Amino acid sequence: MSFLRRYSDPGLLVAALIAALGAWPLLTRPSMPTMTDAEMHIYRVAEIASSIRQGVLYPRWAPDFYFGYGYPVFNFYSPLAYHVAAYYGLLTDTGPVAGTKFALVLAAGIGSVGMYLFGRDRWGAVPGIVSAAAFVFSPYVLYIDPHARGDVPQSLALSLAPLILWTFDRLRRTGSLLHLAFSGLTLAALILSHPLMALVVYALLLAFVGWETLISPLAPQTYLGPDPRRHVPHLAAAIGLGLGLAAFYWLPAGIDRSAVQLHNVAGPGYFDFHNYFVTLRELFSPTRYLDLGATAPLVQFNIGLVQWILALAGALTVFSRRLRRTDTFFFVFAAVGFIYLITQASVNFWEAIPIMSFFQFPTRFLAPAALAFAALAGLSVRWVERFDKTGMKVAAATGLVLVAATIVAAMPLLYPPEWGEFGKVDALRMISVEQQGRALGTTSANDFLPVGVTVLPGSQQSLLDSYKAGGSIDRLNRATLPDGAYVLRWEQRPFADKYEISSDTDFVFRVFLFYFPGWTARVDGQEVPIEVAQPDGFITFPVPAGEHTVEVIFEDTLPRRLAWGISLLALFGWIAATALAVARPMSGEETIALPMKPAIAIGVVVLLGFGLKLNADRAGWFRCNSSGTTVAVAQRPYFVQMERGLQLLAYDLSADTIRSGEPLTTTLYWKTQAPVPMNFQVYAHLIGADDQLYAQSDKLNPADFPTTRWPTTRYVRDDHKLVFQSGALPPGEYRVVVGLWNAGTGERLRPLVPVEMFADGIVLPARVTVQP
Repeated sequence: MSFLRRYSDPGLLVAALIAALGAWPLLTRPSMPTMTDAEMHIYRVAEIASSIRQGVLYPRWAPDFYFGYGYPVFNFYSPLAYHVAAYYGLLTDTGPVAGTKFALVLAAGIGSVGMYLFGRDRWGAVPGIVSAAAFVFSPYVLYIDPHARGDVPQSLALSLAPLILWTFDRLRRTGSLLHLAFSGLTLAALILSHPLMALVVYALLLAFVGWETLISPLAPQTYLGPDPRRHVPHLAAAIGLGLGLAAFYWLPAGIDRSAVQLHNVAGPGYFDFHNYFVTLRELFSPTRYLDLGATAPLVQFNIGLVQWILALAGALTVFSRRLRRTDTFFFVFAAVGFIYLITQASVNFWEAIPIMSFFQFPTRFLAPAALAFAALAGLSVRWVERFDKTGMKVAAATGLVLVAATIVAAMPLLYPPEWGEFGKVDALRMISVEQQGRALGTTSANDFLPVGVTVLPGSQQSLLDSYKAGGSIDRLNRATLPDGAYVLRWEQRPFADKYEISSDTDFVFRVFLFYFPGWTARVDGQEVPIEVAQPDGFITFPVPAGEHTVEVIFEDTLPRRLAWGISLLALFGWIAATALAVARPMSGEETIALPMKPAIAIGVVVLLGFGLKLNADRAGWFRCNSSGTTVAVAQRPYFVQMERGLQLLAYDLSADTIRSGEPLTTTLYWKTQAPVPMNFQVYAHLIGADDQLYAQSDKLNPADFPTTRWPTTRYVRDDHKLVFQSGALPPGEYRVVVGLWNAGTGERLRPLVPVEMFADGIVLPARVTVQP
């Protein structure tokens, strides 16, 4: 049987249609949004593309980040999504924005096809299609990751998860060399896609393979296959191949981790996991309409109503002797485990396992939970086997209905906030973003700042002038050259600078460049020791008097060269396995494809989903759009006109009455009538009857969105978790006081209408009662 005949399946086209509908906003809207993580990822794609154009195909260093001082982000952050996006932008001449969008659309396609293949091989073609729809249209996969967060690498990593489960499962059953090679390749792709999601998916993969190898054979009434242990060596070889192929990334990242301030991404502050647990009520709630009148609509961290209902039906098959399967138990346990990690019940686990703090957001585990729930959703179709001996006619009709239900339930999430033109992407724009205090080095917590930097330096005007002039970037600190010293000639190559310099005296050569292992200094071809300047972490080294050739160059360290060697050997192994697989006759399991009639019927349902989306676009269905001074989703309207055209429109309180020690949150809804010329800070204070401050929340930017970038057409949703000053609150009545001010000038924005005030802040009308 030929390869094409073996793997031809109309279900793959249906899965691709499902992916296209899920990616419809990306496919039909130009450009990409700012003010999500996607903006930072676009800057990284642009930096990768710039390096490729200069002949450096795999950069570990981002020379233009951090005001031009450089940043080792690509040595640590999985680079595959950036390279995919960069090459797409370069080959099509469309740039990094289009390339980033391509990576997200590609992720949707891989996830849908992978989920279908896995479900098809495990439970049948129609359950596979239902699993694909449940996965693609799950809220986290459809909206939260690509749109609300804009996490391009994680979207790609998550999309690879079902594909990896499918190919490793095939390898476990058949021992096929083709799947051995493909399993190793997909595992390497996973590792190169996202560091944290790779750990989760890898753990899930090992657990699944272990379950099917060790646990399933213990239930002979449900496991009728051959000895599952016979292909364990093939599985081990595939894992070793995947780790080897990706060694050029993960090995240096692990060895160099002590050279950067990686600890910044965990602990108190914005990335404190304690702030991001989700209640069961929210997890199992239906998807609400998005308010497109907001700059960033409220993100609802839920599983999806249809997803969890179908998953429950699939889980209940364990109570049917005829339908019971051991893999059902596995996905039930996986789903429950991921839900546990998302909720407050797991706080002790998070606190006890140090590595968990690096995951930052418990909501991140909604990603693998979506996979587990999608698998169980596909299993729900197996109930029709009780009513139809073959199961196909009833199964096809059931699958059609279930796919339609997932599409309709997901419609509100196909309306992410509108975005404008992203604009030109170059080094100057990236630096201007950093000068605004946003995402230095495209990271929020200086995650990969070299350890030699103990005080964050500001931008250097001479370096900025070099960027503005265009051409080569001069990082030499010329102001520190001794009198009589001058540069005879200067050459710049990618990640290297060469100077012909003359001086009458010995001096210290200084460059505006952070030191990181790999940077090497040479004087007249001889390597000289680098001294890391304090406190800014810049490279310095001694140069004797006279005329000399001075070089500063970024080179591979010994561990990086070793890692490249391991990956090269693994590549040879992968080529050999692939060649042998192609040379041998095709063998192994037959593929049970989706029959043509059910494929056409379900495909028509998906096409009707496109039609529903187009009609909804015109009719305004599945969304709301607050305008003017009205906030449709706010609990308490409270309009206050303030100076400089700013407005407080409404607010929410988590409760009017709390017990002492319970948390209190408030949400403020702001808007501006005109562009704001400066950034204002925001505060929310809890004031007691004795006029003392008992709890507070202070932010550099309201909603982490600088006021200078606020649009005039949409409101800003600003959440505050009030942190108590000490211990439990005394019982009594409290006021919530809010305000905007500028830390640089001390200016405080006052209301232009009579309202209750405390000091310079606005007192919200509602009172908070604290009970013992």
